[in-house]
Amino acid sequence: MCKTCYHCNEEIPKGFSAKLEIGGEQQSFCCYGCLAIAETIVSGGLDNFYQHRTEASLKPDDFTDAQRDELLLYDDPALQTDFVTVDGKQSDAALSISGITCAACIWLLEREISSLPGLINLSINHTTHKALLSWNNEQIKLSKILIKIRKLGYKAFPYQEDKARQLAEKEKRSAMFRIAVAGIAAMQNMMFSVPLYLGIYSGIDAEFISFFRWVSMLMCIPVVCFSALPFFRAALRDLQTRHLTMDIPVSLAILTAFFASAFLTINSEASIETDVYFDSVAMFTFFLLLGRFMEMQTRHKHLNSDAEMGKLLPTTAIIRTEDGEKSKPAHQLEIGEVLVVRQGQVFPADGVVIEGVSKVDESALTGEFLPIEKALGAQVSGGTANVENTLFVRITATPKESRVAAIIKLLDKAASEKPKTVLMADKIASHFVAGVLFAACVVGLYWYFNNPDEVFTIVLSVLVVTCPCALSLATPTAMTSANTFLRSKGFLITKSHAQEAMNQITDIVFDKTGTLTKGELSISGVKLFSHCGESKALEIAAALEHHSSHPIAKPFSEFFTSPAERVTNHLGKGLEGFFQGQHYVLGNAELVELKQSCEQALQQHNGLSLYLSDGENLIAQFMLNDALRSDSKESIKQFQEAGITTHILSGDHQDSVSILASKLGIANYKAKQSPEQKLAYVRGLQAAGKQVTMVGDGINDLPVLSGAKLSISMGEASDITKLNSDAILLNGNMTVINEAFQNAQRTRKIIKQNMTWAIMYNLCMLPMAAAGWVPPYFAALGMSLSSLLVVFNSLRLKR
Repeated sequence: MCKTCYHCNEEIPKGFSAKLEIGGEQQSFCCYGCLAIAETIVSGGLDNFYQHRTEASLKPDDFTDAQRDELLLYDDPALQTDFVTVDGKQSDAALSISGITCAACIWLLEREISSLPGLINLSINHTTHKALLSWNNEQIKLSKILIKIRKLGYKAFPYQEDKARQLAEKEKRSAMFRIAVAGIAAMQNMMFSVPLYLGIYSGIDAEFISFFRWVSMLMCIPVVCFSALPFFRAALRDLQTRHLTMDIPVSLAILTAFFASAFLTINSEASIETDVYFDSVAMFTFFLLLGRFMEMQTRHKHLNSDAEMGKLLPTTAIIRTEDGEKSKPAHQLEIGEVLVVRQGQVFPADGVVIEGVSKVDESALTGEFLPIEKALGAQVSGGTANVENTLFVRITATPKESRVAAIIKLLDKAASEKPKTVLMADKIASHFVAGVLFAACVVGLYWYFNNPDEVFTIVLSVLVVTCPCALSLATPTAMTSANTFLRSKGFLITKSHAQEAMNQITDIVFDKTGTLTKGELSISGVKLFSHCGESKALEIAAALEHHSSHPIAKPFSEFFTSPAERVTNHLGKGLEGFFQGQHYVLGNAELVELKQSCEQALQQHNGLSLYLSDGENLIAQFMLNDALRSDSKESIKQFQEAGITTHILSGDHQDSVSILASKLGIANYKAKQSPEQKLAYVRGLQAAGKQVTMVGDGINDLPVLSGAKLSISMGEASDITKLNSDAILLNGNMTVINEAFQNAQRTRKIIKQNMTWAIMYNLCMLPMAAAGWVPPYFAALGMSLSSLLVVFNSLRLKR
């Protein structure tokens, strides 16, 4: 008998000998490549890999010098540009890893690679085999990590969305094929089962009954050997890792029913009056696969929506050069280049408008369906679409560093985490499986002593009807549907606990500038002191402010016609220069040297005031305010009606904050707050037993965002602020936060409904099955319908 390789299970060539002691036993290998991998695994103290794996590992190719040289090329900064982001000493990359066959492979990779000096983090997605890799670029090179992966028998390369979609499509085709085989076998078995059931009572000859049983068995073999194979693999893996899941009773039911029925069919001495269950096996497998296919479709929709984010950016771009316009691959764009984006085209990178006026559709990123006007100085994001006129945009961030890329990173991070609710459901399901197996044993013993002929049928029904599929699906399908809905509204959840936290919040704290307000100054009023008209005064001010990059200059830009000349910038005070031959001064009271008589006539204003003078006489007073977001008042009102206490913490002066708080009806507010004082305020609320949400946008809000139970950052916030938040409001629509809280309540309600249904169904059906009132085929149908009900109930959250 030929020996097989301990690592890859391939046949060992005659005359070849390569052995290694593993677990106290000598194991043989088919080549030195498999031996080298095994030595690496054992020397790393990872012997348990061979106990945890559920399939043979892939056989490694010979690792040649040419392959090593190929991996060394990945250290080239030019090559890394497309898939590596660098932040000081830390580098991050997304990789696809091929050769993974089971969960043990992921366990091995994460354990072995994470032990490398300089490796910061490695997490592998079990569904897509996408690896998120972080390392210290001063301590270790990327090629060393890739070589280590290669020596373990796997291959790593830059992650590509196309391959991820191909993997999902392959999984879908495989699942559909398994369902088709089980479905056809189930229908055919029912055709042959009817004569079997009738024959026992109608006097059909034993030869015909035997014939129908043989045909039914032959039809059922592909179901057991092919369609049900994923259940058996998963059950074997779970038994090896000592983790009870629903696949164990499912596999036990299928195998027991099939082999017992096969024994009765093959054994000529068996009574023809004893039932066989080939039809139940096929139907059970069919309905179970159908339920899992529905769950898989929901999961793939979520994965596809993530992949669609990566498709927002076009692959080519048009840039303006000294020689005119030319096309260029989008991934080669550089900061400072000028993009030409015409009507209907998508911006390939983030940038600032330097010429042109148009409207931009930002719905793909923010969920805001109305186009936003963009003029000189306006920021545009890659992935958004130009609706009207041609815009010239100076690139401020390459596609790899764009807003879209940042969102994708946050999504990947969120996808690698498991909420506590899901972990709790998994734990309940695990205990439930143990209870099911115990109940099946008790029921079996009872019927063995009271009616042995019914033992098998009743135990089989108990195992099938109590399968906790619906219980395992109750939470993840609801969470997935809820997150997908919120993303369509422009609310991006980036941390797994956010949904759960929203249901516990008692207080919500808002930053003022950039959160409740737009964070942009606007001209709220103009008071004239001379014969100069308002439009002329604004034109003069715009001409002077055209030479300034200060935020104060922005609200004047729409009134700009031509620039002023010989402009002098008095830092912290204002500007002076010549416009149409006349000397003007624009700035604070000190710069324009306001006379006491003028001060008495000024408009009282709690915001910022600028004064325009011709050097002798005051011409105009411009009153500027940070405009309130249009929906802030409605959002605050909804929170207060929901019983949530609202607060404002701001670094602005007292008058500005108190006026805003009065407008919004917020009684709790603090002004002139440092980051440390904001954090102390929230800590005080928490000490009083409050559960606090913080909504902010600035780097100065980072400490308090980190300290809150739930942190929400605005879409305009800095990258570091967003990375440290639990959720991001992409479109600036404050009422979407209220929708998110309402959605969290609906999600909790749906999860409770799902859990209640799953538990009650099993508790009700268990005694009925134990009493012998539920035949196996009906148990299979009921279990599958229960799972489908949970999935469809969860999908209501997407509406």
